[in-house]
Amino acid sequence: MQTGARFFAYSTWVLMISLGIAIFSHQFFQFMTQSLTVALLIITGFGFLYFNLTFAAIKRFIKKVPAPTNLHLLLGLLIFLPPAAWILIVNQPFSQFEMLLLLFLSLGIVTGTIYGNRAGIKARYEYIQKLKEYQKQTEVR
Repeated sequence: MQTGARFFAYSTWVLMISLGIAIFSHQFFQFMTQSLTVALLIITGFGFLYFNLTFAAIKRFIKKVPAPTNLHLLLGLLIFLPPAAWILIVNQPFSQFEMLLLLFLSLGIVTGTIYGNRAGIKARYEYIQKLKEYQKQTEVR
């Protein structure tokens, strides 16, 4: 039950932040038609932004999960859905820039999910070790 409650809490804030970033960054998409360099900078920045969001959210989620779980994959999908839907619905007609945007978005989220899970497992191991040390110190007293 604790994992389900944590997942619900993380999924709600991740959905809101992900959609907020998509809505805020949408104003920069109009500059992508100016030149290829500007388009690549905007698309790369968008991908890095979602990589960092995914990495931080999944690392934090995995750190204190009591048992290993694959819910981080669903959390990554929940991060992907709002901006992907926003790009597909709002940007009409669909062009190659939006296709690149979706590609970089998915690459950022997939790599953020993978590395966030690895970092979360490492952080969970360190957290458990610190808990064990603390319990040993309180037992001695």
